[in-house]
Amino acid sequence: MAPRERLPLCQDCGNTYIDLKIGPGIYIEDSGNISRHLNDAVAKAYKDNFLRMSIVNDPLFERINTGDNTPALISMQFVNEPGLKISVSLKGGGSENCSYLSMENPSIGQDEIISLVLGLVRANITKCCPPAIIGIGIGSTASEVAKLARTAAFRDLNIRNSNKKYRDLEEIILEEVNNTGIGPQGLRGKTTAIGCNIEYAPCHIATLPVSVFLQCHSLRRASSRILPQ
Repeated sequence: MAPRERLPLCQDCGNTYIDLKIGPGIYIEDSGNISRHLNDAVAKAYKDNFLRMSIVNDPLFERINTGDNTPALISMQFVNEPGLKISVSLKGGGSENCSYLSMENPSIGQDEIISLVLGLVRANITKCCPPAIIGIGIGSTASEVAKLARTAAFRDLNIRNSNKKYRDLEEIILEEVNNTGIGPQGLRGKTTAIGCNIEYAPCHIATLPVSVFLQCHSLRRASSRILPQ
């Protein structure tokens, strides 16, 4: 597709994220093996479509490629929406290497958050093939804030934060990032990022977790909803 359309496109199909949102009254037959079935589907999709296999079985010692891009990163959530929604998102290794997590002083304000993101962008964004999508998680815990940042990065860019203060912060950060002039592929320009999304959650009074999840422009994702008969 890239040579035919004369568009640059990274070959890294990265980690496979699968998110299930399970609505009321949904029964999944053989639910105890749902992870196996989903991983079988990932393996088939990568093989049949000649996608690059990028996952190794052991992170430190053996680092042998699993040969089918599994295991996928699977999460499940019970919701009030009807049916079963399946969302698949792919994240490459370059942008993954730009991920960030910090436990900030709870006394800081939005200006410090903006400075933090701008510092990360200047230091890292050329590693993830800009123009990028900036996902930011604020709050919750160290173990959960990165999930908020991932959710933010994968959120539709047409969906803004429902909280006006966070929605305004998204717009400010996007403008400031594009004012850096880094531009597409770091070759200078006005579009260093095409979107900035923030997700937030309650946190402990003594903490302020912050995570930034940079996502390359080649964000491959799809979703489908299965409704009960």
